Formats: sequence, C-alpha cells, structure tokens
Amino acid sequence: MSGITVEEGIKALEVGFERARELGIIVAVSVVDARGDLIASARMNGSLWWWTETSRAKAFASVAYGGEKSGELIDRSNNPVSQALVHMHQGRMAAQQGAVPLFRGGVLLGAIGAAGGSGAEDEDVSAMAVQSIS
Repeated sequence: MSGITVEEGIKALEVGFERARELGIIVAVSVVDARGDLIASARMNGSLWWWTETSRAKAFASVAYGGEKSGELIDRSNNPVSQALVHMHQGRMAAQQGAVPLFRGGVLLGAIGAAGGSGAEDEDVSAMAVQSIS
C-alpha cells in the first residue's frame, strides 16, 4: 500500500486553508507520513512563524502514538514515557489538540496537524484536510 503522495499533501494544505478561511482563522498545516517525516507544510499569510513547527509537532505526536488524535494525548503528556519520547525527538512532538491521523484500509499512513486557532478549530481544519485525501 502506498503512502501519502506529495500531491495529496498539497491538496490537504489547500483544503485545510479553505476550512480555516471559512472559520475566519489563520493557520499553518503540516502533513506527515506514518514515520512522522514531513510530506508537505505551509502557513497562511499573516500566520506566526512558529505555527508551522507546532502543526508538524502535533501531527508527529499523532503518528508516534499509533494514530490517535493529538488532543487525546494531553492526559498522557506528563508521564515519564511521553517525556522521554519528547526528549528523544528533541521536542518535535506536541500532545496538543489539532492533529488527526490518516488511515487507508485500516493502515496508518500519516497525520495532518494545524496550528493557529483554538485546539478545536485546529482539529476541525485537520479533519477536513484528512477527509480530502482519505
């Protein structure tokens, strides 16, 4: 089974940005594969520079935990195993609401994360982006 293509990643960015415009927010969106490697990432005009890394870190957390929404990891974020994972990956993962995993045929292919709105808005943007390519 193939992974997420660059073309799908770009489509997800476009759909995520469109949803953000509908919500009246400005975001950054990142698409990662099942290993957490970056496929595509961009930020809307007017976004803060660090939102790109935050969106990627949320998506990375989603795949690192086997495909859970990043917001579902918040309660676990302070346990020793989670802290060790954050340290091992030099802080590149964030257990904050805003990333949604992408499954195809029951197989985890990656995740999409957004940053810039509230956690619920970021998750909404990510969910729409996932739907566009799942």
